[in-house]
Amino acid sequence: MAFKKSINIETFNSKLEVVITDTVQKEIKKVYDLYKVKYEDPIEVEGVLINVSIEKYHLLIDKKYLTHNTIAHEIYHATVRITEDRDVVDEETQAWLCGYITQKIYEFIKLKKLEIK
Repeated sequence: MAFKKSINIETFNSKLEVVITDTVQKEIKKVYDLYKVKYEDPIEVEGVLINVSIEKYHLLIDKKYLTHNTIAHEIYHATVRITEDRDVVDEETQAWLCGYITQKIYEFIKLKKLEIK
């Protein structure tokens, strides 16, 4: 089962699609197929950030690895990628974005009653 949330990040004119799923490999393949990118089975991953365009990012987390560490790790990747894609290196801006994404993801996890291990 996959739990999905779209986070609109107006400040950066982008969306972050968050998916927490039992089948992360399948979700990775869906994203690659969506953008018609060649897909090769990666090694098992706890989570991954995929971006093929500057307007849309995909943060995928395997439900069995849903820990504060994995969530923070993937949010960090999202923050860095979104800001670097726009040549933003200001730490305050990056910290704001990290906090915004974190708040939205934890609200989503609470709403879906997902267990953080």
